[in-house]
Amino acid sequence: MTSHHAHRQPPLKDLPPPRRLPREATNLVPPGEIIAESKRAILRRLVRGLWAPGLVLLGLWYLLLVLYVVGASPAFWFLSLLASLGEPAFFRMAVAELGFTGSGLTMAFLFGPAAATLLSLATAPAVPALIAGMQPRRYLTEARFQAEVSTRVTAVLMLLPVLVVLVAPLTVVLGLPQPWSGLGAGPLSSWCLALGVLPLAWVLVRRFVPASRLLGIIDAAALQTTARIDPDLDRRHEAAQQVREQDRRHLPPHLGTPALTAAATPRGALVALARIARAGLVWVLPAAAGTGWLLFGITDFVTVLVGISTMDLTEVASPLRWQQAVVGAPIAALVILCIALTPALAVPLAATQRDQVRDLRSYEDWATRARLNPWEARVVGLTGWLSAAWALLGTVLAAILLQLLQVATAFSWVALSLIALVIVPLLGFAAAAGMRSGLRDVLYGPAGGYMRRRSPYALVAPDIGARADRAKDPAVRAALRKRLQAEGGDHTLEIFDLDAAGERLWVDDSEPGATDTAVRAADLARGHLPDFGGEGSQLTGGGQEQGAPPRHSIPDSVTGLREPRP
Repeated sequence: MTSHHAHRQPPLKDLPPPRRLPREATNLVPPGEIIAESKRAILRRLVRGLWAPGLVLLGLWYLLLVLYVVGASPAFWFLSLLASLGEPAFFRMAVAELGFTGSGLTMAFLFGPAAATLLSLATAPAVPALIAGMQPRRYLTEARFQAEVSTRVTAVLMLLPVLVVLVAPLTVVLGLPQPWSGLGAGPLSSWCLALGVLPLAWVLVRRFVPASRLLGIIDAAALQTTARIDPDLDRRHEAAQQVREQDRRHLPPHLGTPALTAAATPRGALVALARIARAGLVWVLPAAAGTGWLLFGITDFVTVLVGISTMDLTEVASPLRWQQAVVGAPIAALVILCIALTPALAVPLAATQRDQVRDLRSYEDWATRARLNPWEARVVGLTGWLSAAWALLGTVLAAILLQLLQVATAFSWVALSLIALVIVPLLGFAAAAGMRSGLRDVLYGPAGGYMRRRSPYALVAPDIGARADRAKDPAVRAALRKRLQAEGGDHTLEIFDLDAAGERLWVDDSEPGATDTAVRAADLARGHLPDFGGEGSQLTGGGQEQGAPPRHSIPDSVTGLREPRP
């Protein structure tokens, strides 16, 4: 990926199809190219800094508890608080009316959020295993690598709050005993507000677990600053290579290649849906949560006022009906399927723009990329427009079916209108945003399959043991020796250090145990010793010469060591 701050380069066209690179074995990465000493070291660093995300999680759990309590009926709570200003007994009556007790609320607020925070932080030991196998060189930019590390850590810490919020409506449907007697407008409004709070908490937690602090590496922003303004030209050039690598997955794909039709495959459709859904968390979720909170909140307020006027506050009616769910669920599934396959439809529709592509480079600035690659811009634009069209058609179809089945209500008409006016356009923007950064992933797969970014590190942490143990592994030293020999140049001193660090590493793949310590350990367990260059060894150029006096041979088993020599 090329930055728009870089010097202008000549157009790059008529490139051959990108060549997929083989995936390196992480168990042979030398210790000098591993970031962390071990998984335990990562966990120690994480635990030392857990106090900051812990405070965020504590505040989140308190807020979720408040929403749960108030969710029984936000309007009734509000009116009861107003009435209690004149008569405090009204508040105690409201607490009892909504199914709570004073002691229960006190215990819940004293111990509930603290216990939930401890449970959330208890998932921290799963973080090292989740990030240890990451390979920095397979990411296009250092910023993407560090962002992915922070995202994985945040996902582990936020797992419990997200699950609790998503499962809360299901507990009501299953009839579990709780103050929420049903999915009325009040509980649904609080649930929508909880959905809107989760992204804010996610951003705060992610901010407090940066990859640079967790792994002890240079921050991506500082590295980018070095690449731009450092007075040392060599250091600036080295930092620039580490900051960003050119994407080899050029667009449009060549005619007749699998990449051209990859969006229509199950893998391509799932990747496209994942990219659009991830962008939807930014574009659609906040608006949907806010709209739902406003709509259900107004409905709850009207319901409470009607109940007060009729002196009946015991009946809680849900604005949603099961018939509406039966109609909406298959339509939503069909819309999701169409959105997942939208890039597959947009690729052939943009074929007329293929000859207008002036540069195949992937520029960081979207305006520059769209100007030089009209084909990519057309695919991205069509994906956004078509996704919005599918959602709008689904909304219209749902409205028609609800009316035909005579299950449409005033609430459903208002909800469908808001979906068409607010959610549908934002979904189109989310689909376009997802394809701006993810179209190459849909057509080609991950960027790491076609390039290797210049980075001093190839692995985050060893899968087993520590870096010191990795340094003692003969297979690792053998792989490093072979790589040094293949690179060319004068690596005599480095190879000498490797040979001096234990047994001499003769690299011969035909010999058992030459590159695999498991095979060597198995041979030793069976009593077979490795070939040290004795009789008939390929590593010493042969055995005895013709006419030479006989010499004793090196035994090939442990028991042979105890036998008397001839």
